[in-house]
Amino acid sequence: MDKIWAMPNLEESFVEVKRNRGAAGIDRKTVKAYGEELEHHLEVLQQKLRKKTYQPKPVRRVYIPKADGTQRPLGIPTVEDRVVQAAARRVLEPIYEAEFLDCSFGFRPGRSAHMALQKIRQDLDDGYRYVIDADLKSYFDTIPHERLLIQVKEKVVDGSVLWLLESFLKAGVLEGGSFQLSEQGTPQGGVISPLLANIYLHPLDREMMRRGHRLTRYADDFVICCRTEKGAKRVLESVVRLLEKELGLTVHPEKTKIVNSRRDTFVFLGHEFSPGKRMKPSAKATKKFKERVKEITRRNQTVDVQQLVKKKLNPYLRGWGNYYGTGDVKSKFREYDAWIRRRLRSVQLRSWKKIRKLHREMRRRGWDSELPGLRMTAWRSSHSTYAQYVMPNSWFKEIELCSLSELCKSLHPQRG
Repeated sequence: MDKIWAMPNLEESFVEVKRNRGAAGIDRKTVKAYGEELEHHLEVLQQKLRKKTYQPKPVRRVYIPKADGTQRPLGIPTVEDRVVQAAARRVLEPIYEAEFLDCSFGFRPGRSAHMALQKIRQDLDDGYRYVIDADLKSYFDTIPHERLLIQVKEKVVDGSVLWLLESFLKAGVLEGGSFQLSEQGTPQGGVISPLLANIYLHPLDREMMRRGHRLTRYADDFVICCRTEKGAKRVLESVVRLLEKELGLTVHPEKTKIVNSRRDTFVFLGHEFSPGKRMKPSAKATKKFKERVKEITRRNQTVDVQQLVKKKLNPYLRGWGNYYGTGDVKSKFREYDAWIRRRLRSVQLRSWKKIRKLHREMRRRGWDSELPGLRMTAWRSSHSTYAQYVMPNSWFKEIELCSLSELCKSLHPQRG
C-alpha cells in the first residue's frame, strides 16, 4: 500500500490521467481544474490513503451507442478516483504481468489487437480450421466481486490494498440523480477495470494452455482454433462449464458458435475472417466508417476544405486505416480513397457556391475551351470532368489528404 500512496507514484498517475483526458465524474471537477492545485490535492489524497479514510465516489453513468443499436453502459469515476486507480494499477500490473500468458492480448503493455489477429491467422495457417467464436454476455457488468477478490488474494496479501480494490468495486453508480449499489461487475471506464477483467479470466487462459488449445483472447473477446469439429465441440462444452459453473459468467447462447473457417466467416475485433484466410473490416466496421466520413464531409457545409482535411478527416482516416490496414484491403482502400476524393470535391463545389469561382480555377489551371455550366450543389457534379480537372488527384496530395492506399502500402512493405 505504501507504494501506491507514494507521492512520485501519485504524480505519475495524474500525468497518465491527464494524458487520457476524459470527462468529469459526479463532482463535475475536470482534469484541468484538479491540476490547478495539484500539489494540495495529492497531499490531501495521500493522507486519506495512509489513514484509510479514502472513500471513492460513485461513478457517473453514461451510455454510448453500439454498432448493433444497443447502448453500452460506461461508468466515469471522478478525477481523484482515476488517479488512485491508476496508482494501484501501476503497482499491481507488473505483479500480474509476470503471471499472464501469451494468449492474452487486451489492455496489456507491449501487446496489441494486431498481435492477436496475427496469432489467429497463424493458427488458421497451421491447420486449426474449426473456430470457437465465443461471446460473454455483459462481461464487465457481471464479474462476481467475491470470486474476483479471492483471485486477487492469490497474489496480493496486503489487507489495505484488498480494502482499496473492494472499495472501487462497491463504489456504486449515480444515474439520473439516483444511487445504485454495485453488487457485481467492474465499471467500463474505470482505469483499473481492464486489469481486474484480465485477472478474472486468467483461469480460462491457464486451463486452455494446460490442455494445449489455441486460444486467443482480447479482454472478454476470445476465439479458440481447433483441428476437428468434434474436438471443437468438446472444447466448447468444457469452456462453457468453466466460465458458467466456476466463474459465474454467462456465455451468450446465440452469439457463441463453431465456424468452419474454410467455408464460413467469423468476426474478431472488428475484422472479418473469410475463407482463404483473408482478413478485412467487418460489415459493421465498414458501415460505421462510411457514416463517420459522410458526417465529416457533409455536402451542405461551407468550409475551408484544407482545414477540414487537416483537423477532422485526416486524424480519423489515419486511426481507422492503421487499425484495419494490416488486412487484405488493398483494393478496398483504393476504392475508399476515390469515394473520399469525390465527397471532398462535392464539399469544395458547395463551398465555392458561385460557378464563376469554378471558372476562375479552371482558367488558372490552363483551361482554354468553352466554360461549362454546372450545378454546384448536385452530387453528380462532383464526378464531372470539370470538377476533376480543377481538383485532380495531385490537388489532394497538395492539401495533404491522408491516403488509405499509401497507409496500406506502408503496413505491407513486402508488397511494395
